[in-house]
Amino acid sequence: MTCDSDFTVEQVWRFPVKSLGGQPVPSSQVDIRGLRGDRLWAVRDADGKLGSGKHTRRFRRMEGLLGVTARYQSEPAAGDIEPPVVVGPDGSVYPVGSGAADQFLRALTGLPQVEVCQESAISHFDEVPLSVIGTATVAWLQAELPEVEIDPRRFRANLVITTSEPFAEESWLGRIVRIGTGHDDVQAVFDRVLQRCVMVGMRQPGLGESGQVLKRIAEREANPLCLALGGLVARPGVVRVGDPVRIGDPVRIGGPVRIGGPVQAGDQA
Repeated sequence: MTCDSDFTVEQVWRFPVKSLGGQPVPSSQVDIRGLRGDRLWAVRDADGKLGSGKHTRRFRRMEGLLGVTARYQSEPAAGDIEPPVVVGPDGSVYPVGSGAADQFLRALTGLPQVEVCQESAISHFDEVPLSVIGTATVAWLQAELPEVEIDPRRFRANLVITTSEPFAEESWLGRIVRIGTGHDDVQAVFDRVLQRCVMVGMRQPGLGESGQVLKRIAEREANPLCLALGGLVARPGVVRVGDPVRIGDPVRIGGPVRIGGPVQAGDQA
């Protein structure tokens, strides 16, 4: 494997409840499904639609979700993960397991039948289970929109990676990405630049609402309307803040990547 170690994990984010604010963590187990416990829960309405910032056949726009956060009170363990808690804007804590989070979210959204549900047969992920964004990409957008506060939280990526050039992470597409060192390093392959929606410009704690965010992303010459990478976990392990990120050989998606085992790079793209 050829490697470039000029990149470092700056932030690790887990989002226990889909479309709610997330939880920065110093480290996390990573399995085939992504960061352990990430988006394992979602707010669901009486029709089975999931709470979101957009309205589609699968999702229902629910006002106020980004204004609250969710967190696990202890690190999720393998197997049966304890339900998270929802934290209101004033810091009040509403456990999912007791039903208190359901009552709080019904009052918040004005929808009397919503509830926080654990993932079952249908994945809560929009596309793929692991996402990354580079710090220089975030800095580029901030320079483009100096009147709008730009923060990685707008893009809800699991990993924020220190980079020196905007969109550097897009050159990693289709290559082995090794995160960490030693026996528990994570290996992933990112196969897409993620298409963004109105959520990138929505209000959340410390960040105001702005339609300019999505508009500027849509005006990109390369990959319009897209920002941050999404992909698959090829080898589970642990990611930690400060981990080196090494970019290796190209792979053919669906060919040399053995999900759950070491990445095989013999078949060059």
